[in-house]
Amino acid sequence: MAQKTELGLQAGASTYYGDLAPSVSLNEIHPALGLFIRRNLNNTWAIKTELNRYTVSGNDNNFAYNAARNLSFQSHINEAAMVVEFNYLKYGPYVLDKKYTSYIYVGIAGFQYNPQANLRGVWYDLSDYRTEGVSYSKLSMAIPFGIGFKYMASKKFAFECQLGFRRTFTDYLDDVSTVYPDVVNRFEQSGLIGATLTDRSIEKTGMPNYKLGYRRGDPNTKDWYMSFTIGCAMRLNTKTKCARFF
Repeated sequence: MAQKTELGLQAGASTYYGDLAPSVSLNEIHPALGLFIRRNLNNTWAIKTELNRYTVSGNDNNFAYNAARNLSFQSHINEAAMVVEFNYLKYGPYVLDKKYTSYIYVGIAGFQYNPQANLRGVWYDLSDYRTEGVSYSKLSMAIPFGIGFKYMASKKFAFECQLGFRRTFTDYLDDVSTVYPDVVNRFEQSGLIGATLTDRSIEKTGMPNYKLGYRRGDPNTKDWYMSFTIGCAMRLNTKTKCARFF
């Protein structure tokens, strides 16, 4: 039997959806890179483990109705995911198999993130400044799902592309979720930098515009990140063994 294990690399683009990007902005698309190992259970089902590196960002200045808030962020995401794939066609390297197929997938992922903001040319870790007066973990879980297309160029090599979505279990991917804290208190505890990172309308008007309890984000909607990648997979062993009849 042919070896059913594949190793692969994938690269493409990533972006995010959340409080600082209520719709996808072309200004906030970044490179994505990953590697994977796939176990083909048969020509319909496969299990794939992925290690991915994404970059996501958002900026209120991309949207006129949010520009006065003036918040922004960028975060690198390190993700480990395991997904189950369903091939629509009987996909494989043998004579009667299809050499191409579309597929869907769903699974579970864990990821590490660290939202940062650039203030006068310096990057600051936003979680250190508790911009909403709360602490949160920089580790979280997500549900990855998506669609893709595979093409087997030979028994050893295959190419694929996929569009993936991650529904996270955090609303702090962008450091924005609930309401503004007391900016005066933030100034007393973390200085001018902490106060400015909390209410960045200061940079436009010279004074904070949002009081304690004013809405800063929407806690009812979790953050998402998405990717589009193109990949190449290699089968570890393509030797076949004929069945014995005697």
